[in-house]
Amino acid sequence: MPADGVTLHGPLGEFARELSPSDDLHAEEIYAAALSVWSTAIAPTVKVQSYLPGLRPPLVWTAFVGDSGNPPEGPELSVVRALRLRENFTSVAGRDPVTSVVHLFAAVDSARQYPSRHTSALRSTLLNSSPLRWTREGKPQLQSELNHALRQAWDGSNFLRAGTKKRTSVQREQDRIPPMVGALWSIDEGAWNQRPYSPGDDAFYSRFLPFKLRGLPRHGRPAQTGPTPELVDAYAWAIGSQREVKLGRAAAEKWGEVRALEDSTLLDSPAPRDAAFTIRVGEHTLRVAAALAAAEMSPVIEPDMIDAAWSLVWRSIRDVADLAHTDSTLLEDPLAKTSVAVPTDVGSADVRVEPSWHAESAAPDFPDTPVPRRTAVVQAQDRDSRVTRQVKAWYNNTCQFCGTMIELPAPLFAYSEAAHIQALGAPHNGPDRVENVLCLCPNCHVRFDMGARFLTDELRIVDAATGNDLGPLTVHAQHRIRLEYVRQHRSRWADK
Repeated sequence: MPADGVTLHGPLGEFARELSPSDDLHAEEIYAAALSVWSTAIAPTVKVQSYLPGLRPPLVWTAFVGDSGNPPEGPELSVVRALRLRENFTSVAGRDPVTSVVHLFAAVDSARQYPSRHTSALRSTLLNSSPLRWTREGKPQLQSELNHALRQAWDGSNFLRAGTKKRTSVQREQDRIPPMVGALWSIDEGAWNQRPYSPGDDAFYSRFLPFKLRGLPRHGRPAQTGPTPELVDAYAWAIGSQREVKLGRAAAEKWGEVRALEDSTLLDSPAPRDAAFTIRVGEHTLRVAAALAAAEMSPVIEPDMIDAAWSLVWRSIRDVADLAHTDSTLLEDPLAKTSVAVPTDVGSADVRVEPSWHAESAAPDFPDTPVPRRTAVVQAQDRDSRVTRQVKAWYNNTCQFCGTMIELPAPLFAYSEAAHIQALGAPHNGPDRVENVLCLCPNCHVRFDMGARFLTDELRIVDAATGNDLGPLTVHAQHRIRLEYVRQHRSRWADK
C-alpha cells in the first residue's frame, strides 16, 4: 500500500505500479485513471448488483483537478496511451470531449456505428476534457440538458434526445438502449472553484470521484506498450459474454459499513456543494470493487476488494477537502478502526444490503436508547409519530410483506401499521427510529410480532412454521433497515 493509503489492487494496481514513476501519489492517480478506462471498456457486458432496483454498470467516473503548478493533462493521457485502447480494448470507441448534450449524442452515435469484434453489444465511449463550458462572461457552465443526460448514463438508464417522436421506430428503439459512457475528466482548478451549483446539481457532482493532482514528478519511466497479460485475459473474459458481479456474504458485511457512512458527516464543509461528493460513497465503493473483481475474472466481490475500493474513495473525499481548503489532515478514516464481524461463508449471494435514509435522525451514532415513558392516567411509550408517518409514506400504506393496501373511506383512505423489528420496551428496549420500523398490514404485523414470520440477513421473508422462503422484503430506496434489529428479532424465534 502506498504511503498515502490507497491499495493498488490486482492487475490494475500492477499496471499502475509499472506505468508510474517511483512517486507513490502518482501511482495512485494512474490507478484511478486506469479504473475509469477499464470500467468503461467492460460496461457493455458487466453489471453489478446494487441496493438500487435493477443491475448497474460498474462505471467509475473520475475528474482530475489540477492546480496552477500541475496542469490536469497528466495521468489520464498517459494511461490512455499506455493501454492502447484501439488495439486492446476494442469495446471503447474512442475519447470524446463533451461540453454539451449535442456532443454527448454524437459520441454515443459514433460508438454505435462500429460494433466490437468481441461482442454484439454496443461499444462504449470515454468522455474526456471537462463537462463545464466557459461562457462569454468568463464563468464555467454545466448545461441542464447535459446534466440530466449524464446522470442517466451513469445510472445505466435510457435517455432520449429531443425530437425522438419524429424518428423511425428503429431509431426510437436505439434511443432506448442505455449508452455506455465512461468519464475521465480534467478540470482546471479555476473552473472547479467557480463551478455552478444549485439545488439538484449535487446529484450530478456526486456521480464522479474528484482527485487533486499532487506534485506529479517531471521524470518518469517509459510508457509501457499495453496492459498486463492478466488484464488482457480479464478483458476477454469480461467482454466475451454478459457477466453479473455479485457481493459475497463477507464483502456485503463490509460494504454495509461503508454504506452507513452515507448518513454521517464525512466532510465538514461550509459549502453544501462540496459535501455533495459524500452522498454516494457506498455506490462508488461498490462500482470500484466490481471493476476490480472483473479484472480478476471473478463474478464475486470479496472483502479485500471492498477494502481496496474504499481506500480509493477515501482518497477522493480527502482531496475534496483539500480543494475546499479544509484541513484534510483533520479527517479521520471512519473505517480505519472498524472491525467487521463477517460470516465464514464467503460464497456468492444475492445480497440485499440495507438502503439509506438521508436524515439527521438516521445518523449511525444516534443512540439506541429505550423509548422514554410519560405518566398520565396509565403509563405509555412515548413514540415519535414522525417515524411512523415517514415509513408509511414511503410505502403508501402498502404492506412490505404481502403487498396489501387496506383502503378506507375519507378522510383516512388507507390503513397500515408500524411494526417495530426489535420490540419496544423491556426486555428488548428497541429504538423508535425508521431503521427499526416496517410498514405492515394487521395480519402480517401479528405474524411478525408472534414469530410466525422472520427476516434473513438478506431481508428475505421466511415462514417460521414451514421454513419456506416467501420472497424478498419490499424495501424503499431511502429506507435503511439495520441488520442488528433484524438479527435481534430473529434470535427470539428462529435462532434457538
